[in-house]
Amino acid sequence: MIEPKILKGFRDYLPETMIPKKNIMRKLESTFESFGFSPIDTPALEYTEILLGKGSGETDKQIYRFKDHGDRDVSLRFDLTVPLARFVSLHYNELVFPFKRYHIAPVWRGENTQKGRYREFFQCDFDILGSNALTADYEILLLIMAGFESIECENFLININHRKLLNGIIDHFGLLDKSQNILQAIDKIYKIGKDEVVKILMEEEKIDAAGIHGILKTLRLDGDFSKEGIKGDEIFTVLHSIKDIISDEYTVYADELLTIFQYLQDAGNLHKFAYNPAITRGLDYYTGIVFESFITDRMNFGSVCSGGRYDNLTGLYSKNPVAGVGASFGLDRLLALLEDKEQIGKKQTVSELIIFNMNNDFIPLYYKLADQFKNAGIKTEVILDKQKINNQFKYAERKGVTWVVIAADEEFKANTFNLKNIIDGTETKALTVEEIIHTIKG
Repeated sequence: MIEPKILKGFRDYLPETMIPKKNIMRKLESTFESFGFSPIDTPALEYTEILLGKGSGETDKQIYRFKDHGDRDVSLRFDLTVPLARFVSLHYNELVFPFKRYHIAPVWRGENTQKGRYREFFQCDFDILGSNALTADYEILLLIMAGFESIECENFLININHRKLLNGIIDHFGLLDKSQNILQAIDKIYKIGKDEVVKILMEEEKIDAAGIHGILKTLRLDGDFSKEGIKGDEIFTVLHSIKDIISDEYTVYADELLTIFQYLQDAGNLHKFAYNPAITRGLDYYTGIVFESFITDRMNFGSVCSGGRYDNLTGLYSKNPVAGVGASFGLDRLLALLEDKEQIGKKQTVSELIIFNMNNDFIPLYYKLADQFKNAGIKTEVILDKQKINNQFKYAERKGVTWVVIAADEEFKANTFNLKNIIDGTETKALTVEEIIHTIKG
C-alpha cells in the first residue's frame, strides 16, 4: 500500500482553510475590478530562458527546472510578473494601454519553508502596464490599501522606497558599481541585523567600513531603527535631507517620493504609509518606486503585499518596451496571518442552511424547497438520505452550519416549515419560505 504523503513545503487545503481562502480571493477580485482591472491567466510552465535571470541569483537557484517529455528546458513560474512581461510582449497588438490586469494563481519556489511560507503558494498580482505616470504608482498604492480594507485586515502599514534614490545615495559614496549587491544586502537588514549586513558588505564585497556606515547613516539605518519605517511629517524631513546630498541627476527620484507622500497626506491616508529606506525588493527587475506591506502586530510574518515599478522588463522580450508598476498579495501568508489573529472561523462547508431529510419520499420537494432558498441567495444543501434526526443535527453541527429546516408531511401540506438555529437552540415553527429567508438574511 502506498503511504499517502505530500512533499515538504507543500500542503493540502481542507474545506475549513479553503473556504476563507476563496472568500479572500473573491473580495480581492471584486476590489481589483472596482478599479477597472481585468483578469488574465498564463501557463504554469514556461521555457526556462523566459524565467532565468529575471528575479535574482537567489531566485534562479529556487526555480523548479526540468526537461519535459519533448526534451525542452522548462521551469515552473516563480512569480506572476515575469510571465506577465512575456504575455504583454506576445500580445502587444491585442491589448489596450494602459493595460490594467490582475492574476490570482499558484507559483513555485524551492526556498526554505517557514510559518505562512510554502514552496507552492498563491499570489494575487495587479499591475498597470504602459504608463510612466506617477499616478499609476499612486493608484497601485491605493489599491493595496483598498485590498487590505476589503478583507478587514487591520493594522496594515505600507512601506515605500525608491530603487533609483537608493542608487543616488550609493553613488554619493562612490559605490555605484556595487549597487545591486549593496541593495540585496540592505534588503535583508531586518532579517539578519545591521551587523551582519556590514559584515557581508565588508567581507564579500570588499567595501570599506566608512562607505558602508555612510550609506546606513544616510538611510537612518545606523542606529536603532524601526521595522515600521519613518512615519508622518518626518518622512518629508528625511527625504529633503537626502535630496540635499545626492547629485542633481537623482533628485527627481526624491521628488517622486515626496509627491507620492504628499498625495497620500492630502487624501488623509498618510497614517497607513511609511518611508522605509531598508525596503529595496531583492528582485532585479525593479527600477523605481518599491513597496512592502506589513501587519504591525504580526511583523514576524514579513511582507504580505509587495511590488514596485519595473520599467524595463518587457524590453527583454520585445522591441516595444512597456513601463509597468504593480504589486502582489501573498495569499497563503495572508491567510496564515489571519488564522493566527483568529479572524477566520473554522467551517467545513459554505452552506448557510441545511434541509433535514425526514422521509426519502419527499426528496423532490426538499430540492424544490432548496431552490427557493438558493434563489434568495442562501447557500442550501439537503441531507441526502433519511436518518435519525440526532445524526442530522450532529452533521449540521460538525459542518458549522447555523440554520436547519425541518419539514415532513404536515409542513408540506401547510406550506410552512420549522426553522432552528442550532447555535443558540432557538426554534420557530410554521414559517413561510419568505419568513425563513427574512430571518436568515436578517
